[in-house]
Amino acid sequence: MINLRQIEAFRAVMIHKTVTRAAQTLHVSQPAVSRLINDLEYYVGFSLFQRSKGRLIPTPEALALYEDVDRAFVGLDKITDTAKEIREFRTGRLFLSCMPALALSTLPPIIHSFSSRHPGITVSLQAHSSQRVLEWVATQQCDAGLIGMHLEDPSVTVLPIASGELCLVMLPEHRLAQQAAIIAEDLEGEPFVSLGQTQDVRPLIDHVFQQAGVARRMRIETQLSSVACELVLSGAGVSLIDPITAGSYAARGLVIRPFSPKIPFHYSAVLPAFRPPSRLVLEFLDEVKVYLANQLDNTFLASP
Repeated sequence: MINLRQIEAFRAVMIHKTVTRAAQTLHVSQPAVSRLINDLEYYVGFSLFQRSKGRLIPTPEALALYEDVDRAFVGLDKITDTAKEIREFRTGRLFLSCMPALALSTLPPIIHSFSSRHPGITVSLQAHSSQRVLEWVATQQCDAGLIGMHLEDPSVTVLPIASGELCLVMLPEHRLAQQAAIIAEDLEGEPFVSLGQTQDVRPLIDHVFQQAGVARRMRIETQLSSVACELVLSGAGVSLIDPITAGSYAARGLVIRPFSPKIPFHYSAVLPAFRPPSRLVLEFLDEVKVYLANQLDNTFLASP
């Protein structure tokens, strides 16, 4: 049976014209190359070379065979080059779906840095609510998603990225802006912009105020934390928001204060459950984890 090593020896002799050079190229002895050529001639049933003055002259049959061999090796070389590009992150696509807060403030510098190091990688970023991101990942419409919730779902693999606590955001002229920290009782009768009922953190917020016996004036609710911040900026009231979103609005003038009792907020990466993540995805998520940890450490430093 013909094997790949015999074909490699044949191709090397065709290219270099001598057994000596072919052996050097293949890192084997000259007798080993001669034996491989003899074995190949036996299996194909015809002579491949004529010996003349120390050189091997290919027969017409060898020239005809070499055409197919060379085409096959060009294909193998292309596969080898492609594998190398994938290994070194020189080619590929990264499809991401992300909650708006991270898409607007956290991911742009990460993507810029990642793309600068891997210029052959194309990144596609879609911003959706955490619930929508979960749907996209579960149906394998993207490689990875970043959400603001902690969950167990058999259709996705959940990787914890970072955790923090909800913060209170308000305008600088608000009566509570001078306090170092806010407690639930401080918000009695206060106009409050609430996150929507489908947010998994909403029951936790409501429970805190129910336990404290505090009645907020809840006139507006929204599914997106970034929209809640915009409403606070417009003077609609105060809101309890995840720390990354809150930190991104400090530069626009919102005051951020820690809230007690603490309400945990989890940032997670979600991956398709039935498809292993690529090395590209895992490296990107490692960068997100480091960047988020730094942002969370500096959440209140950005606020007046």
